[in-house]
Amino acid sequence: MTPRRALPLLALMPGLARAQGAFPDRPIRFIVPFAAGGNSDVTARLFGARMAARLGQPVVVENRSGATGAIGTEAVIRARPDGYTL
Repeated sequence: MTPRRALPLLALMPGLARAQGAFPDRPIRFIVPFAAGGNSDVTARLFGARMAARLGQPVVVENRSGATGAIGTEAVIRARPDGYTL
């Protein structure tokens, strides 16, 4: 492709970025694979509060304890890959 043909295409690129919707537009799930009240839970809640303040959307911390963290890990694996589950 010659530079003369590439230049008009490059001019259209910022318009493509603006066409995307705002992220996030709904609450974010933060899954902790350990019991509530532990160090990982407290850390996740502090981190979630900071994320919520920055992103402008609530961050819901869910504790999915059991099987040495396998239940919470499986919940994240089975979640939709849309960026709203951590």
